[in-house]
Amino acid sequence: MLTLHGERFASGRSRFLDHHPHFPEPTAKVFVKVSFAGLEKAWFAQVDTGAAYSILEVEVARALGLFSLDGQWTRVSTRLGVLSGQLIRLPMILVADEGRSLDVEATFFVSENWRGGTFLGYTGLLDHLRIALDSPANLFYFGPEA
Repeated sequence: MLTLHGERFASGRSRFLDHHPHFPEPTAKVFVKVSFAGLEKAWFAQVDTGAAYSILEVEVARALGLFSLDGQWTRVSTRLGVLSGQLIRLPMILVADEGRSLDVEATFFVSENWRGGTFLGYTGLLDHLRIALDSPANLFYFGPEA
């Protein structure tokens, strides 16, 4: 794995996809594999350092029973318009192909009106991780904050 000043920087590495298998995009993005407790399959999420919050696709939020929870209500401006929803903190796993998968808690925006995929945003998730990209090799490195 990667090191920084002789210290471990990343504990896991995964191969990322340039395009989501179910949500067509005109340009390449970074999609990594994530999983959630209680759900059997892994999901692809777009790493978006410009997103205020992580966002869950409706199918995942429903499967996790998040629409029946009480979270902090807020409005988020997205590429699909301004949406109302809740901020809910939940555990997730960044799935490693090499090294160790990383269990983290993340704040997700959930809205029944969201029609995009799952995004990993800055506030409440990426701001607590160490991440690095090897773009030519499609490799995503990750580890807990130091």
